[in-house]
Amino acid sequence: MRKTKTKSLLTFLACGLLLLTGCSKSSNKSASTSSIKKAASSLSSSNLVKKSSDENKLTLANFNKIKVVEKTGSTPAEVITLFGRNADSLSKATVKKLKATIYTWEGIKGGTNGSNIAVEFANGVAIAKQITGLKVNRAKKITQADYKSLTKNMTQAQVEQKLGKPNGYSVSNYGKTNAVLWLYTSDIKSDTSTSIYVTFQNGKLVAKNANF
Repeated sequence: MRKTKTKSLLTFLACGLLLLTGCSKSSNKSASTSSIKKAASSLSSSNLVKKSSDENKLTLANFNKIKVVEKTGSTPAEVITLFGRNADSLSKATVKKLKATIYTWEGIKGGTNGSNIAVEFANGVAIAKQITGLKVNRAKKITQADYKSLTKNMTQAQVEQKLGKPNGYSVSNYGKTNAVLWLYTSDIKSDTSTSIYVTFQNGKLVAKNANF
């Protein structure tokens, strides 16, 4: 048994889970923060699973191959085969009274310390996935003005043009909710430790959150 989740990972993971329960429909900072903490506290680490291969196939390209669809998403066996090894740990979560299991693989190829990929399965298929700790080379630092310039209905291409590529992605598909969350953690010009979350539905920005 072990508990190795960091606060930042739990927060991002909670955000990904909350996409399934409607957090992406609100841009209210205090309400979003409260919901994130509540979801994070509901996660409980479970048993450690041994690695079966030393070859690192934990890449963004393979992450993108995971199908996240409520009834026809990738199965745990398919994702394990894709990554070439079993998950490092399992966690439990409940989404809309649906019991789910989160498989986590630690240490993505070329990622930062603490990088990982987590996939949430329910009824035998993937309904959410997230990757954190991607290294990004930015032409310039992200400023508070850049963040404030983000407006609703912007496309992902428009957000990327302003902020660059994110350090993490979370994708969820459950019921009528199909959402994508981008996480920015590096090269942010701020006096405090800052993360930026941008949520998209149907390819358009619907919410954003930061702690400048």
